[in-house]
Amino acid sequence: MGKYIEFEGIRAYLAEPEGSAPAVIVLHEWWGLDSPMSNIVEIADNLAGAGLVALAPDLYKGKTADNPDDAGKLMMDMFQNRMQEVDSIITKSVQYLKSLNSVNPKNVGITGFCCGGTLSMYAATKFGGEISASVPFYGLPQLLEMDFSEVSMPVFFILSQNDEFVDNDQVIELSKQVWKNGVEMQLKVYPGVNHAFLNTKRPEVYNEEMAKDAFEMCVSFFKRHLS
Repeated sequence: MGKYIEFEGIRAYLAEPEGSAPAVIVLHEWWGLDSPMSNIVEIADNLAGAGLVALAPDLYKGKTADNPDDAGKLMMDMFQNRMQEVDSIITKSVQYLKSLNSVNPKNVGITGFCCGGTLSMYAATKFGGEISASVPFYGLPQLLEMDFSEVSMPVFFILSQNDEFVDNDQVIELSKQVWKNGVEMQLKVYPGVNHAFLNTKRPEVYNEEMAKDAFEMCVSFFKRHLS
């Protein structure tokens, strides 16, 4: 359904539905876009199948990991040393999507998983003028300083009950700042599942029932706020 593209020096995977639709940026996990441990391309295709244009940029510029040690090094290097570049990738991704004939209306949301979930939370605080809605999946707010006190876009936080990486209480506290701003905030904690429960490449944590529900709620949220 999709294809790999390059724009403004950024490599990405683009999946488009039949006809025109609003768009979503999809940010990969700590594994990297093309890692055998990542199902981000599959998620982008599924979003297109659900009626959204999906763009998954390669935040690691071709690097990938297939084990937690290497993935952690790639992720922390990005958070500690490359955030200006990440800001540029997100901005250019928004601009690229809005230039496409397939994107109509010209509204862009953002979602991500694990590491990408963290960046989706961050983007909600940083790109209010460019992005219209955010759906972070099990993001790790301890990895970046984030101030949600002036967030002006709707945000839907998706968490897993048995997450060994995410402090759900911290995310819940951050989420309270969003609805106090007078914009929609949703938060759902999926019971009995672990971190990365939407990742079909990791059968030890993947949960088909919960993943299906979370994906459908994500699509519904985006369609309501982007269409």
